[in-house]
Amino acid sequence: MTSSFLFRGQLKKFFARYIADWGIYAIVCVVLYVLMIGSVMPKNPNVRLHEIAPSDIQSPIDAVDTQATAVKKQEAMGATPSAYVYNSNLALIQVEKAGDLFDTISAVRKEDKITAQSTPAQLNAAAGKVSARLAASPDTKISNTTMKTLMTASDRDLQVAQDIVSTSIYEAMSGKVGWNDLESVQTKASASLPSSVLDDSMRSALNEILRAYITANYTFDPTTTRQNKQEAASNVGNIMIHQGEVIVRKGELVTSDMIRQLKLVGLMDEHFNIIPFIGLLLLTLFITAVFWLEFNRFRAKSGETPLKYLGIYVLIFLGMAVIIKICSYLRLANVTGLTYIIPIAFGTLLIRMLLNERMAIVSGMLLSLIGSVIFGVSVKASLFDAPTGIYLLFSSLAGAVVLRGKQTRPKIFLTGGIIALVNVLAALSLMMFQNAQFTLSETGMTLGFAFLSGFLSVILASGVMPLFEAGFGILSPIRLIELSNPGQPLLRKILLEAPGTYHHSVMVANLAERACEAIGANGLLARVASYYHDIGKTKRPRFFVENQLDGVNPHEKISPQLSRTIIFSHPYDGADILRKHHMPKEIIDIAEQHHGTTILRYFYAKAQEQSEQPIPESEFRYPGPKVQTREAAVVELADSIEAAVRSMKKPTPVKVENLVKSIFNDRLSDGQFDECEITLSDLKRVEKSIDETLRGVYHSRIEYPKELKMKKVNGK
Repeated sequence: MTSSFLFRGQLKKFFARYIADWGIYAIVCVVLYVLMIGSVMPKNPNVRLHEIAPSDIQSPIDAVDTQATAVKKQEAMGATPSAYVYNSNLALIQVEKAGDLFDTISAVRKEDKITAQSTPAQLNAAAGKVSARLAASPDTKISNTTMKTLMTASDRDLQVAQDIVSTSIYEAMSGKVGWNDLESVQTKASASLPSSVLDDSMRSALNEILRAYITANYTFDPTTTRQNKQEAASNVGNIMIHQGEVIVRKGELVTSDMIRQLKLVGLMDEHFNIIPFIGLLLLTLFITAVFWLEFNRFRAKSGETPLKYLGIYVLIFLGMAVIIKICSYLRLANVTGLTYIIPIAFGTLLIRMLLNERMAIVSGMLLSLIGSVIFGVSVKASLFDAPTGIYLLFSSLAGAVVLRGKQTRPKIFLTGGIIALVNVLAALSLMMFQNAQFTLSETGMTLGFAFLSGFLSVILASGVMPLFEAGFGILSPIRLIELSNPGQPLLRKILLEAPGTYHHSVMVANLAERACEAIGANGLLARVASYYHDIGKTKRPRFFVENQLDGVNPHEKISPQLSRTIIFSHPYDGADILRKHHMPKEIIDIAEQHHGTTILRYFYAKAQEQSEQPIPESEFRYPGPKVQTREAAVVELADSIEAAVRSMKKPTPVKVENLVKSIFNDRLSDGQFDECEITLSDLKRVEKSIDETLRGVYHSRIEYPKELKMKKVNGK
């Protein structure tokens, strides 16, 4: 049974801590996704091929026009000229080849003893032998007729012919000869053959040789040409369709190329595209993750945070997201600048007052992002409305950081004026940045709505704050300041029925507030709780020494046990009184815990003296509970130290310092701080703060000349 009960308890704790939390975060994610889903819904324009466009159509994204890019690359490659290479050594090479021809013919003539009287068969055989030896150069074909002419020529004529050919080839190829110029160069070289030293047959032979060996030396370079064209194509950037670019203008005839571009940017997509919805889901998960991380940071810093704080945070955050969604429909009213009336600072002000400043700043950033997505529904050229998002960011940050110090209602309305000014400056700067047309009516309406948004935010925050305080039991700074008003009925009750206790409470409040601020605790809570911590003494005020103005002590006439019972009752009587008046739980807890389980030493010692049997110390210890928070610990220390110092005769700084250390050590060794999160370092700072404050109260006063004279007159 016991193990089953423990298991159920652990399961319940797990559910309360994790399942409930994750369920709330899942709700946040789903609600945000639903609110923002309109931005990724298809925005297909109502246009058809070869019809007149009813309105401008802009691209919602940046996209690469691959077809236009490919055409542009082809144009760049076509415009790139071919590359040519000039071989300046080719003239000498061709001269050498021609020389090899003549040398081979001379060698075959000698071997076969060819003369002008050789038979045709002998000449054919010799020509064949020459061709075989010249087979290594297949690019130069010489006819048998030309070979026969050269082989039957005299040695002198053959040498003259070789010289003429070498000179003509070299001169013809001394410059750049392209394939287009080759025919004219060859013709020119043939025409330059001297007719005075050559007969017709020799001229014909040399003409063939020149045409065979004069070739182009300025030729096409395919490798370089290919590289140049590829480089030209690579230098062509992608043809982009930019976000916001007008693809189809109102009144234009819709062409097939326009339809192609609309399909490219997804505006004519006939099939469901899930990718934008996945992108929105990832964005929503990111926002929820930041939301979760920020609240966990708040939870870790403030200790075990009740689920109600998560509820407050979620309620404000989602409430503002819904308000932004509702305000997004204001654009349908087609009123200039009406969207600037969004009271986004209302949400960050509430988070700042109910939770903390950091959470308000982070929430403002997230809400601005959400707002830019939600308002992106009405922006044809984008999934986000950047100007509205920027305006929401400035306004929300103003609501998060402007409020400083004591959060009184007048100061909150002053904060509204500052937020309104920030809104106006943000709206004006955005109008200038977008180069908007400034007209008196439109500009005035825009700035007027922005100004009104600041005061609307603080009015809503002030109106909703009591609902959060009552519904969630939240103790806000404004509520604390109201409770610290001396005109509060319970404070007047203490003042009238237990004036000594009232003065003691004021002194404790001064000590506790400064000490809490020294350790980063809630000083305002400590001050207000100190005002009410001894309200239980109003039931029997004369049983407490600070209210015994006539010097009569009722405890002298009763037993120590009865005195103990009366003294013990005041924390719990005070808690009951505070509950009846619906005071905040934090103040009730401090009133109930401010004595912890400490011992009434005076009455314990008195009871020991009167009893014959030893009395257990536990009978004279307060029932508790021990202090649970740092503020309660500081109030307990301030309460006991102030009472002890008040009872000292002629307190001096040294006496006060020793007394403070003694009480601190006594509370620490007695285990009074075991159940709260105050550290030894915190206690050291609290001790130093209280000691410094008491030194200011009980400092040595300078005696003025008049007082010294009076002492002499009185003989002192």
